[in-house]
Amino acid sequence: MLPKTKSIFSENENLKIENHGLRSQLEKDREKLKSYEEEVSRLHEMLRDLKRGNFGKKSERWESSEQLVFNEAEVESRKPDPLGEDESEIKVGAHTKKRGHRRALPSDLEREEVVLELPASERFAKDGTPLKIIGYEVSEKLSYEPSKTKVIVYRRAKYGVDSGDYEKTAPPVPSIIPKGIATPELLASVVVEKYGYGMPLYRQEYKFDQMGVDLTRQTMARWVVKCAEACIPVWNILCDRLLNSFYVSCDETHTQVLKEPGRKPELKSWMWVRCVPMGKNKIVLFDYDRHRSAEVAKKLLAEFRGYLQVDGYASYNELEKNKDLIRIGCNMHGRRYFEKALTVGAAAGTSIAEVAMKFYKDLYDHEDILRSLDPEERHRQRQEVQVPIWEKFKAWADSTQSKVPPKSKIGKAFAYFKSEYKYLIGYLQNGHLDMDNGFAERAIRKFAIGRNNWMFADTEAGANASAMFYSLLVTAKVNDVNIYDAMRYLFTEIPKATTLEEFESLADIIMGIKPIP
Repeated sequence: MLPKTKSIFSENENLKIENHGLRSQLEKDREKLKSYEEEVSRLHEMLRDLKRGNFGKKSERWESSEQLVFNEAEVESRKPDPLGEDESEIKVGAHTKKRGHRRALPSDLEREEVVLELPASERFAKDGTPLKIIGYEVSEKLSYEPSKTKVIVYRRAKYGVDSGDYEKTAPPVPSIIPKGIATPELLASVVVEKYGYGMPLYRQEYKFDQMGVDLTRQTMARWVVKCAEACIPVWNILCDRLLNSFYVSCDETHTQVLKEPGRKPELKSWMWVRCVPMGKNKIVLFDYDRHRSAEVAKKLLAEFRGYLQVDGYASYNELEKNKDLIRIGCNMHGRRYFEKALTVGAAAGTSIAEVAMKFYKDLYDHEDILRSLDPEERHRQRQEVQVPIWEKFKAWADSTQSKVPPKSKIGKAFAYFKSEYKYLIGYLQNGHLDMDNGFAERAIRKFAIGRNNWMFADTEAGANASAMFYSLLVTAKVNDVNIYDAMRYLFTEIPKATTLEEFESLADIIMGIKPIP
């Protein structure tokens, strides 16, 4: 009997051990299954994000008219005309009322009058009495002719004592291209059409060919590079002014340069943008570099002292060693993470993302109310209204983050929020500061749209020329300066400028500080 009892105990022990092993294995399988489910959910999120990027409409995407090519007419014709060109009639009670009001054409445009009269045989009343003109009904239509070219012939007088005794000749007109055929007007047109209106040089070559002018893209490309080199003193002055300001925002986007020594053509290069986003006279500077490293950030901003607004990219971390630099964050990026979790994230995270989006909506709605206020009052009201919202937002995020998978969209949104929180609320320190880096992002989109047309730069010199002219044109544009007139004046005066004061005066033109003469 004793051996039998021992056998029963042994079997029970074995069953317990086996049961414990099975439970352990089941727990491991459950953990593995949870891991697989999280991975599948993450891959589904990535797939939805890719589909949205390639085929869907992003709520934050800004589309310009240049991007509408094949269906532009039919799409835009369905929208209401903001200028009131398509005046329609609506019934209001017993009256008919016109809807829409056309804006008056600019008064400084040249006007040509055309008088329309009745034929002589129709200038009689019904009873046969002759009619005379008692007034005019006036309407205006806008006429436009494609650009016309002309040749300017310069005759430089030659002087001598007698007809065959040569002494001296009148000097030529100063020019960026001394021996070329291009006038400042032509150079300005080439640069503005390429960088301001997104017309690549090969299209401009075709345009000139239609006019009967033999002007190749290679010739225009050399002009662009030489003009960019001539503008370096003006760019340097703008750079000094930016570094001496107290508030700068920065962003970067990729580009591609085909022919760089020691680099493969398919490798990415980078276009950095630095901005002075506030004040009456703003500055936007583009800088080309092969890299997106901390060394580039230090090179561009080592001399800056003040508030620097950037996103969470790690290359900016090194700049914080500068004790005179105060880093603040970009809430556009913070909000974007939660917006992605809401639109393409897993279903389990959407309700959580909605809460975060509501916090951001309250903050941005209040910020819209404050835009017209002076900086001191804006700062006061932010402390009163927005600081409590941020405190609730942070407390909610701290209590919720542990409940979501860290690799999911909503998990990444919380991770960015937590790591960047002290920067995201940095704008609350000063009423001059913006809540996000939107000004820099809007500036860099102008380069990104142009990149969609020309895709890449051929050489590093071409990339630097692009950086130069995007800097000058975008700076002029954000200061409401006519970009063609600014470039024409710049290309006319740069060959004559010799002193720092003269170059500073040209920088004043670009920034809208001085009017174009």
